[in-house]
Amino acid sequence: MDSLSINGSEFVKGVNFALKKLESYEDTIKTSRAASSLAVAYEAARNAVEFRSEHLIRQAAIVRILRRRLILKAPSERVAPLLIRELVWARYLKDDFVPVSKSAEIENIIDKYQISFELAKDKELKEWLLQLAGCEIEESLVFNPYPQLLINFTSESLQSRIKILGIDDEKEKDIQVYIAVERAFAKNSEIFITYHLLKAIYPKWFKVETMEIKNIFPEFLDIKKEIDKKLSFPFRVEMRREVSKMAAPFNVIREMVIRNPEEFIKNSEAKEELEKSGGELLEKLYAENTGRSVRASTRSIIYIFLTKMILGLALELPFDLFLGRTNFLALAINLLFPPGLMFLLNARIRTPDAENTSNILKKMEEYIYSDNITNIVEVGKRKRAESVFEKIFLLIYSTLFIGIFVFIIWGLNKLHFNIVSQGIFIFFLCVVSFFAYRVRSISKDYVYQEPKEGIVSSFVDFLFLPIIRVGQWLSSQIAKLNVLGFIFDFIIEAPLKAFLAVIEEWVHFVRAKKEEIFTE
Repeated sequence: MDSLSINGSEFVKGVNFALKKLESYEDTIKTSRAASSLAVAYEAARNAVEFRSEHLIRQAAIVRILRRRLILKAPSERVAPLLIRELVWARYLKDDFVPVSKSAEIENIIDKYQISFELAKDKELKEWLLQLAGCEIEESLVFNPYPQLLINFTSESLQSRIKILGIDDEKEKDIQVYIAVERAFAKNSEIFITYHLLKAIYPKWFKVETMEIKNIFPEFLDIKKEIDKKLSFPFRVEMRREVSKMAAPFNVIREMVIRNPEEFIKNSEAKEELEKSGGELLEKLYAENTGRSVRASTRSIIYIFLTKMILGLALELPFDLFLGRTNFLALAINLLFPPGLMFLLNARIRTPDAENTSNILKKMEEYIYSDNITNIVEVGKRKRAESVFEKIFLLIYSTLFIGIFVFIIWGLNKLHFNIVSQGIFIFFLCVVSFFAYRVRSISKDYVYQEPKEGIVSSFVDFLFLPIIRVGQWLSSQIAKLNVLGFIFDFIIEAPLKAFLAVIEEWVHFVRAKKEEIFTE
């Protein structure tokens, strides 16, 4: 039996404890298959209009339902059971899994945040509280100890392997490593990270009685400001980048724990067994990752297609009619270009090789069994010589930034694109490039070695950098406006969910009448 490192030993004990804590419930909430089928189809369409990681979708759905229900000033005792039922309909929660007693717990959480909404001064704070409520409700409904256990293990493993230049406070450094792990390894949103930090720094908020909320609210807001400051750390981008490079072995450990915790505990007793099971799992993960990339690309294409339809009907076609002529070449390019570009940009995704597998398994062994630190990564201010080169490259990059868009506009003018068609083409060029970059990042979850890029590949990436940067900005602005999301949430979803409730009641009525026949 191989001896585990101190951190590895605590991690295995934690997995064992979590395994024993997870249990099934009785007296659960059940829904009809008819209502569920419609709800699942709707949620698939709704989620296609937002580019969001799969593990964040349920929390977003909770926030959507809460926003819709609370905007009508519905009491918590009514909102809680309806919220749970909608989540079960959409299969965000398993049917016949959530205990009926959970309604009371969710009701208390909603009460707390309803009082907080009244105390909040501005719209932005209310939205933040709503997002926080979504995190707390999700954890209450689906408590899973493994994600936090894995985040803690990864964070503790990397805290001694990362040095932040200019920070002498070890506690502050550890917090920043933890935040970087949440972002790069767990891929959690800022509100999830805030929620986890709030639980650690200010647990009082999650135990407070309703009557005490008004008294502690100013203190709660002070803690929020403190957390916001930590999230705005000057080297947060550099921290995330370094943790991303080190995340692959932890991604494999996560899959081993989540898929079969009993086997992980057993295999951790011997390095050879853990290495063997890790190698076998990696081959499966490489194949699965290709499927994830395809699904992400498909969702992106659907989103882009729907956005293109709206822009085309609202802007491009009316403008062509106003000019009195239609440029069919421009229409065809703007229709076919986005999905074609997405396909081409993701065509170069390759499966990692045996060297990558070997590197990951070695690092897994180091993190779980060894207390020795092989190397320390430094994050912070660069040397002066590096800053000089960076200024030169920044000047080249800025010139390219302007030049590439001038060149695109020149080319579109040659093709007789009008100003609206040009705007739509550039919009989709940037957004698709950014989405393709996001999809490609999925393929790097199990890549530990440095990418081997040639001169041509590096030059193409350099050319696309300005386009991706603009796409990132446009994507963030779209997320704020999200006309499609508004249409789904307030025009389609409300009447649909009311219709599903009628179906649910009808199914229960018919079932009750059938039972009466057999009991009379």
